[in-house]
Amino acid sequence: MLVVILYNNQTTKKILIEQTMKSEEAELSLIKDAMSENVRIISDISKRLYFDKMIEKIAFTSYKNYEELLADYNNYTKITDCLNDYYQEIASIKIYLENHTISNTANFIYADFMIRNEEWYRNTVKAGGNVYWSYVNDSLTKKKSLRLSRVLYTADMQQVGILVIVMQNKRTELPIANRKSKTLLAYNNKEIVHSNFKKENYHEIIDIIKEHDKKLFYGKVTYEGQESFLVMVRMQPDYSENFFTLASIGPYEQITKKVNQASMAEILPFLVCIAIAGCLIAAFSYHFSRQINQFRKTMHEAANGNFDTVLHLEGNDELSMLYEDLNVMIGDMQALMREVVAEQVQKEKLNSRQKEVEFKMLASQINPHFLYNTLETIRMKAIVNQQPEIAELAKMLAKIMRRNIQVGEKLVTLESELKLVEYYLKIQYYRFGDRIQSSILVDSEVDTESTRIMPLIIQPLVENAFVHGLEAVDSEGKLTIHVSCNTDIFICVEDNGCGISDKKLEEIMESLNDLETLDRTHIGVCNVNQRIKLQYGEDYGLTIETEEGNGTRVTLKIPVVNPS
Repeated sequence: MLVVILYNNQTTKKILIEQTMKSEEAELSLIKDAMSENVRIISDISKRLYFDKMIEKIAFTSYKNYEELLADYNNYTKITDCLNDYYQEIASIKIYLENHTISNTANFIYADFMIRNEEWYRNTVKAGGNVYWSYVNDSLTKKKSLRLSRVLYTADMQQVGILVIVMQNKRTELPIANRKSKTLLAYNNKEIVHSNFKKENYHEIIDIIKEHDKKLFYGKVTYEGQESFLVMVRMQPDYSENFFTLASIGPYEQITKKVNQASMAEILPFLVCIAIAGCLIAAFSYHFSRQINQFRKTMHEAANGNFDTVLHLEGNDELSMLYEDLNVMIGDMQALMREVVAEQVQKEKLNSRQKEVEFKMLASQINPHFLYNTLETIRMKAIVNQQPEIAELAKMLAKIMRRNIQVGEKLVTLESELKLVEYYLKIQYYRFGDRIQSSILVDSEVDTESTRIMPLIIQPLVENAFVHGLEAVDSEGKLTIHVSCNTDIFICVEDNGCGISDKKLEEIMESLNDLETLDRTHIGVCNVNQRIKLQYGEDYGLTIETEEGNGTRVTLKIPVVNPS
């Protein structure tokens, strides 16, 4: 019997070691497949950018001024679109051009003498149009990252520049960091890209990997003075001589320790166990069979969707604990289903709320194309009849109407919104003259050209200030639009008009978040508030400060949004 136990011990060790290595190989293959998919996506994007007329234009144009260059930069959105679509796979896309008239941006970089002499740059040029994978420092993050680079050519094979696509580190780092076994990712079997264990140097393990340089390997090695298992999987991108190796290493002792302990525990009490085994078998079989049947019944009910069947098995053995875990799992599944239903209901409410906002905005409009065409006719008649003021007035109103026609869901620049308000104020000046003075103040730290905001969120507030505040003022009316930045963008519209009574202010504040009770006289303010909250969240919107007879201040709070 002792021989049987020892034989069983050795057999169990072999099986356990084989299973462990197979399991390690399977897990590394999953990481490899995910990484291969990421590499494929990056390679496909490089093909999409390979022959690009806009890149060729920027590469070969000798720019005489920054405005001309900026216009070409702004007109080229393909890189931004790729980054938005594949932000989980790609950290950045850069194009290095040998055009000294361009200015460096996040996407276009002048390849000066130092850059052209870097090893990765020279190897990319040497590879021609083929992809070249490297592991070098990123110019922005100053951290090493995996990147694809390739030469871009024109249709007649004239070199345009170097395309560089940087992979997101987390795509390869997180799967390795979450593993229990010591795992690493090596580049060309020369340099460690990621690992879930720290070492002063990795020379020993790099040498071991080089010694067993195969596409797939698992077996016994000597690492840190003890017998260890090593599992390696190689991933080589298409059309590239570079490759990546995923390796997992660990001591044999951690696999066989439990088996050895179990064997020692079996040998000592063996004689005692053999004497009482017969008595225990019958009792155990009955108890175990009863628990198994009950467990099977509960599992069957749960599989059929009946989650209300929750029973308790007596005892403290593993099966009882497993049964308790089953009950916990059933409870978690019920809670998850409730959360999913609640989340779906919340999404439906949000969509319904947004549709109501859009409907109420549309209901408050008239046909803008008809008005625009009519205004253009009026302007031309005024020019013919030598009435420049009427022509100018019609022209500004037409620009406002054109903006209303063209406005969509995309964000616009703060500068264009302020220009729209300026047209509106000029029109009101023709109406009120010196009776109402208006001004637009923008703090120096606010970049109106690059800051993006929702369209048509300032002009309704200015119009509201005239209609409900300043029209009743006989003289010395004053309207100020002040734009400032302190983490977020604040746009303040303040007038010294008649103000709002406390009761009326309370009604307006209640209607800001409830479109069902929306007052038609303040639909502009309420729609602006609703649109901001739907776009940016509940932390943003507008606030109203007023005192009856002393004017009103409406302040918009929105996040700073710059183009990618």
